[in-house]
Amino acid sequence: MSGDGGDAVREDWDSALNRLLEGVNLDDLSIPLSSETQRVRLTFDAVHDRVADQLRDKVRSERMRRDAVMAIRRQFEESSLVIDEALGLFVATLLEAFHGGGEVRRMPDPRDGRTRTWQVLASRAPGRTGAREPVVTVILSLRGLDALDRGQPALECRTGTPRNPRLVDFVAGSDIRLDIEDAICRAYQDILGTLRFDPIAPDLRDA
Repeated sequence: MSGDGGDAVREDWDSALNRLLEGVNLDDLSIPLSSETQRVRLTFDAVHDRVADQLRDKVRSERMRRDAVMAIRRQFEESSLVIDEALGLFVATLLEAFHGGGEVRRMPDPRDGRTRTWQVLASRAPGRTGAREPVVTVILSLRGLDALDRGQPALECRTGTPRNPRLVDFVAGSDIRLDIEDAICRAYQDILGTLRFDPIAPDLRDA
């Protein structure tokens, strides 16, 4: 099964490369129509060398982009582990201390595997049902992976709340650990007034 998938990926990249090669620009090799125009005589060898140089540049560029896609996929998995850890610390540090606890739930991945979604559930303010509800959502997304996409691939992260689904958007990089903690804290501030207050410390409970 994995072999079939690998063959399909290679076919996609081969197709993309063929599309690139079909677009080789030969404008600078065009021959003037006017016989009176001064021009340098062309030779088969000269044209061969110019076309070969363009092809090498395009192949090199496409290989570099393919390497970038592989690197961003690895970063996707590494960043997922960081988000798992950060959300667990959020529940332990803030929700359990002040709001009677919470839980992290990772949603099923879509079939294309390009996004990953987490929800943090907690108890809302009095007057709501006793069941825990989603209060913070984190979405990690891969962008620009298709073989025919132009530009560099990117890893994007979004943190939101029920009333602000796009509260924080950022491009995930080497500072993902700090960026996601900052984003979760901002989400917590956004929903703080909607959470049930149930601190574990007796002095806080009786204050």
